[in-house]
Amino acid sequence: MLKKFVSVKNVGRFKSYAAVGDVELKRYNLFFAENGRGKTTLCAILRSLQSGTGAHVTGRTTLGSTDAPEVRLLADGANLVFSKGVWNSTVPNIAIFDSTFISENVFSGDSVDIDHKRSLYRVIVGKVGVALAKQIEDLDATSRTKASEIKEKAAAVQVHVPRGMTLDAFLGIKEDAGIDEKIAAKAKELEAVKQAEQIKTRAPLSELLLPALPTGFESLLSKTIEGIAEDAEQRVISQIQTHAMHARGEAWLSEGIAYVQNESCPFCGQSLAPAAALIAAYRAYFSQGYNDLRAVIVTMRAAVETALGDKQIAQFERTMDQNGGGVEFWGKFCNITAPVLHDGVGEELRALRQAALALLDRKAAKPLEAIKADDTFATAATACVATTKEVANYNLAVLAANGIIALKKAATAAADMAAVEIALATLRLTKKRHEPEVNKACGEYRKAQAEKAKIENEKATVKKKLDDYTETVIGKYEQTINRFLDDFNAGFSITKTKGVYLGGVAGSSYQILINSTPVELGDDKTPLSKPSFGNTLSSGDKSTLALVFFLAQLEHDPDKASKIVIFDDPFNSQDSFRKDHTVRKIKECGEACAQVIVLSHDQLFLKRIWDRLQDKIAERKSLELKRIGLLNTAIVAWDIDAATQRAYNADRKVLTDFYHENLGGLRDVVQKIRPVLETYTKILGAGALAGADTLGVIVGKIRTVGPSHQLFPICDDLEELNVYTRRYMHGENPDAATEPINDGELHSYVKCTLAVTGSC
Repeated sequence: MLKKFVSVKNVGRFKSYAAVGDVELKRYNLFFAENGRGKTTLCAILRSLQSGTGAHVTGRTTLGSTDAPEVRLLADGANLVFSKGVWNSTVPNIAIFDSTFISENVFSGDSVDIDHKRSLYRVIVGKVGVALAKQIEDLDATSRTKASEIKEKAAAVQVHVPRGMTLDAFLGIKEDAGIDEKIAAKAKELEAVKQAEQIKTRAPLSELLLPALPTGFESLLSKTIEGIAEDAEQRVISQIQTHAMHARGEAWLSEGIAYVQNESCPFCGQSLAPAAALIAAYRAYFSQGYNDLRAVIVTMRAAVETALGDKQIAQFERTMDQNGGGVEFWGKFCNITAPVLHDGVGEELRALRQAALALLDRKAAKPLEAIKADDTFATAATACVATTKEVANYNLAVLAANGIIALKKAATAAADMAAVEIALATLRLTKKRHEPEVNKACGEYRKAQAEKAKIENEKATVKKKLDDYTETVIGKYEQTINRFLDDFNAGFSITKTKGVYLGGVAGSSYQILINSTPVELGDDKTPLSKPSFGNTLSSGDKSTLALVFFLAQLEHDPDKASKIVIFDDPFNSQDSFRKDHTVRKIKECGEACAQVIVLSHDQLFLKRIWDRLQDKIAERKSLELKRIGLLNTAIVAWDIDAATQRAYNADRKVLTDFYHENLGGLRDVVQKIRPVLETYTKILGAGALAGADTLGVIVGKIRTVGPSHQLFPICDDLEELNVYTRRYMHGENPDAATEPINDGELHSYVKCTLAVTGSC
């Protein structure tokens, strides 16, 4: 329980309040205050104490003050201090019914909006439901945050997605371990399609024809002529040696013997008779076989020069160069293995030619002598043998490449460039999808999606739990509300109360049931021509509905026994009956809860509560928010009995002024008749009449006692006045606010009232 407002400084009308005198709070506490004297400020302080939100207090810093607000309260075993914008401790078990509760939870102006439905839902479902709803809101907020993250992650991936392809399709592209090879092959295929005409006319590779020595070359070197006389041979050799003819001697002699005619020397013309034997030896040596062999050697030399000539070697080298260009060309379009031959083959062939010709020259000089190949020839010949094997492998590679080239020519002729381009783009996209940077972006996007899905699943689970809980609670809550509305004689009820989700946030919805006809709540956009909350309920009905919602909340609060309940003018636009019922409910709250504080500007209403608490004299307290000077307000003890007597006198003066001087508004005057009569009869009938008794009840009690009752002589007048004034009571007449008032009739009833209560 709260014990005392110890001090309030620089908060609203409380410039510098410090508790003085008997202002300690009890179980029931009635605060009277004129309008604008600080009731709302006290509610703000208590709301801040309950929630811990300092803004409720700092927002009401006394205008013109430069000092910060400070508040000190005394509670059971605790000093509660608000300083520097914060409380040292909070008191969560406070429930406040005031205009803020109404505007936040029930209606604002003449409409019920989404925020009201959400707030009222929290009122209905209590702590358990609020905790679940909060969990849903938190998950929803997390989901929205995650959705924003997904959007960012998607954007990071989307920059890599080609136009016309969905993000999901891009994400679903499978990784291909051989993608680079496939891209290279497809790129060549595309290039081939683009170069289709060139491919069509371009020749394949050519086989190499390696120049070689003519057949019989080596056998010729060792060839000799059988049957030449040894004497003739010796004579020729001797003659060559004698005349130092050496290498060319045999050839010279062979050619010269043909010029010997008539046995005379072709050189000097002298007779050769003395040299007849020598001439005969020459002729025997240089026979037809000799000449034929020399001719073969000459022919072989010419054949070697042709077979290993520069033309043939150049053709060989040109074929190699052409194949090199072909390999470069075809390698762009297909995968071929290039034929390989070592460099310098031409020089090897030339070396072989030179070595072979040198041997032939030696043979030609001595045709009858067997010539052995020298090292130079052997080296050149060995190199050419190895080259011959290389050329064979080279030509096998040429044949294989030409097979692939033939297929490419055929494929290119039938290829569709657009299809190949699409296929290549697809392969490149596959590679792009799985590049490290892109793959990381895709992974982060999928991870965020999975996290959001997990959040949504969790939210769905909690939502199901909340919906099930709401279904069990909301029906009971509706029954309680309608029971309270019936107690207040409201003339309407609520129906089809249910939990709904408004913008993803849990809320509630209900209909007003009037004359068995359901009416939708509507909102500020609902046209006036359509029945809604705004145009089917009077101000008193709306005020009563708000109070009933608050009372129903307390009814279902499992912690209500520890609740401190605050009522700030809980009877707006209520007639006398509803005021009396409000009084009864306030007393019941005090019996069920820890403490009740009522703030009101209506002294008579507070007096009704005070009188209803006759059996709880030790637990009731009356206080006043009193103006001190121009700027300050103080909490002081209040003599409620004396104060309400003054109110009686003030109301009676309104009647007197109207009767004698025709002053005041007719509706205000007629509303003063019942309070004057009720106060007057209760003063005179103390003990027999209760503080909460209305005029109709008072008349009934007087008649029950009969003539012995001191007020019995005026009972008929009281009953007549009761019947008349009921026309202007909301609880008795739904059209009370518009019921016409006849000035003359009112003047007569005012005269009767003044006569009954003493004099005119």
